Amino acid sequence: QVITNLTQALDKHKERIELMRKFMLWWIQHVEVKQEAYANRIADIQFQTALLKEIWAAWCSLSEARWKDKVAKACQLRAEDVCVQLTNDYEAKIAELHATLEQTRAEILQLYSKRVQYEDTMKKAFMRGVCALNLEAMTMFQGK
Repeated sequence: QVITNLTQALDKHKERIELMRKFMLWWIQHVEVKQEAYANRIADIQFQTALLKEIWAAWCSLSEARWKDKVAKACQLRAEDVCVQLTNDYEAKIAELHATLEQTRAEILQLYSKRVQYEDTMKKAFMRGVCALNLEAMTMFQGK
């Protein structure tokens, strides 16, 4: 009976060890499944993050290109406006200078005609003076 009891105890012990081994195998398998699920979640998060980074970089690049186009157009329009305004200003200045030039030419012609008139007047006055001297001289000679 002792041998039977010992054999049964040994069988129970073997059975308990077998159950513990099965339980440990199941536990290890369970932990591995959890670890694999966790690793898959982390991998998905990493993939999503990388994808978001790529999308963000593409959007930034596109946005920057559009911004550069907008700035270039705005600068070009502003430069054209400035050029048109400068052209108008310089055309107005040229017209003003042409008017001043014409006025100055008219003034020069007027002064030239006044000078000619003054010279004629001086010539006549000089001739009158010469004629008067001649008449006086003749009266003096005739008086003798």
